[in-house]
Amino acid sequence: MGRDTREAAGELRSVAPLVVIGSPHQLVGPCTLVTNGARTVAFSSAELLRQAGEPLGIAVTNDGSKVVRVASWMMGRLPGIGIIELAEPLPRGIDIVPLQLGAVMATVDTRGMPAGIVTVAPHGSAFERRVIPVHVDMLDGNGMSDEITRLATPDDAADNGASIDGAALFAWFAADPVLGRESEVVAVALAIPYRAQLYKPRANPPVAELIGLEDLGRALPWAAEKQEGSNDLSQVAGEIREVPVANDPLAGLDSDE
Repeated sequence: MGRDTREAAGELRSVAPLVVIGSPHQLVGPCTLVTNGARTVAFSSAELLRQAGEPLGIAVTNDGSKVVRVASWMMGRLPGIGIIELAEPLPRGIDIVPLQLGAVMATVDTRGMPAGIVTVAPHGSAFERRVIPVHVDMLDGNGMSDEITRLATPDDAADNGASIDGAALFAWFAADPVLGRESEVVAVALAIPYRAQLYKPRANPPVAELIGLEDLGRALPWAAEKQEGSNDLSQVAGEIREVPVANDPLAGLDSDE
């Protein structure tokens, strides 16, 4: 699958510029909007968000003429990911289309399919998306650690200088006639800079460490009709009360008398 096909995917319109609101807006980095039912959140790099100025917003048009304000953000359970809450609904007539939660992978696994990191960059006074085709490698630490590191290495060495902090990794899955599954483009992971440089699985050095997106399942509700909610399971505790049954044929059989 070539670069042109990857750039044409409509799912990539979920990637938007995260900005410090001003005149002009100051680009912080990329973020990706995800929706489920009536609620929409965004995700980006927690470190990027921590160091960003205020007020924060998300440019929802390519020319930056419309911006949705950020209400707050919080760190996810997985290190590195930040979940962004929007202060207002998305307006009409925008260039951004949030990704449906069903198009987000529960695990960081491209299954060998073509993949690319999608980021944003300034384009004059506007913004543009940039797709960086990558190879994804899974490393188990060579027995020295139980942690699995997933790294993304660009196909082209010229892409090593791209700004990828907070970008999303997408994978292009081919159709599977046996399973009756159509081709699809899915978000697989959050990309953060790989600064440790402990591993170099390919000729080019890796540029990104990949973080899973399972925190999105906790941030977005299950039911489409609900405005708010959580996917976290609640613990139910209490006393089990025995309810007497009239004319119980087993009554008295468990008595010591």
